[in-house]
Amino acid sequence: MRILFGCPNPTLQGGVATCVPVLAQELCKYVRLETFTYYRKTDTERLRHKIIGRSKDLVNLHNKICTFRPDIIHHNTAFDKIAFLRDAPLVWLAAYHNTPTLLQMHGSFEASFGNLGILVNQLRNSMLTHAACIGVLSALEKQHFVARWPSLGERVTVVKNIIKPEFFAVERREATSPTLLFISRFIRQKGMFDLLDAIPGVCKHFPQVQFIFVGSGSEAAEFDRIVKDRQLTPWVTHIAHVSHEATAALYASAWALVFPTHFPEGMPMVVAEAMAAGVPVITTRTKFSQSYMTEGRDCLYVEQQNPAALEKAILCLLYAPQLRQHMSVQNRALARQFHTETITAEFLALYQSLVARAPSGSPREKC
Repeated sequence: MRILFGCPNPTLQGGVATCVPVLAQELCKYVRLETFTYYRKTDTERLRHKIIGRSKDLVNLHNKICTFRPDIIHHNTAFDKIAFLRDAPLVWLAAYHNTPTLLQMHGSFEASFGNLGILVNQLRNSMLTHAACIGVLSALEKQHFVARWPSLGERVTVVKNIIKPEFFAVERREATSPTLLFISRFIRQKGMFDLLDAIPGVCKHFPQVQFIFVGSGSEAAEFDRIVKDRQLTPWVTHIAHVSHEATAALYASAWALVFPTHFPEGMPMVVAEAMAAGVPVITTRTKFSQSYMTEGRDCLYVEQQNPAALEKAILCLLYAPQLRQHMSVQNRALARQFHTETITAEFLALYQSLVARAPSGSPREKC
């Protein structure tokens, strides 16, 4: 089987750029796999460069289809307005070459299911019509798609991302002082400012508490300024970037991961990795968390943009060592379904089913 697999540029930040190459590496053991790039080159790419860059990418993709003759095109993307403008030509090109396209959605914006104007609506609907399969990362997300477009039916399927093996191997031993982690791109919707607002209340009960924030992004400078202005430096450490090995070491000693996101997450890899490492989790009700995690067993839920609720949940967990231990055991068990071998086998089975119902004809005939 020949798979043309979309990989984002390795210089990009975020969970997609981290987890997608892992799947590609594993699939190479079982199929002939060729990667392609159809994504922004940097996180700060301007519109002109996007248009020129994606036009070149589309030409390169056409050439790869003609030379590699894939059975499947697996494109990793997201369900949002910008992606529709970018991805519709890719899906049309694949359809022209009689090549089934799997669109794996790493997150979906609520507004993208509504009215986006005549042009964007047509691009979105055409993309959904011509895609052989829409892969989403939770059962709730699948329900959302099928409720909006019933005709999609079984073409929408739940897929998963691989959690790297090193996170399953973490040997946990909580730090002497309460230590709480936040790991993400530094954009406001990820909730790091909500967590900052909750810190003073937590410190009144646990003066030795330490909050470790890991990440960089457009809001990092403002974050650092607020920490300084509010005199939170004794309790807050900000690390711009750490390796996977260093991240695993942070999970090993953390009392909990706090991730109060209000971003339209697909499968937030920081939550998944924390689960595999046996770290208790405090998070908001994303589609992923609601599909896989049970409150009090795997996590504590908080309302979005509610620092008071966040403070209360943190204190609840810090005062409850038995609850933390229970969550640690349950999260490790929950994460097993995201093992490398399991996810790879699920994708291979999905590819086989798409090839079996693919239209007649081959890419070679139209090159």
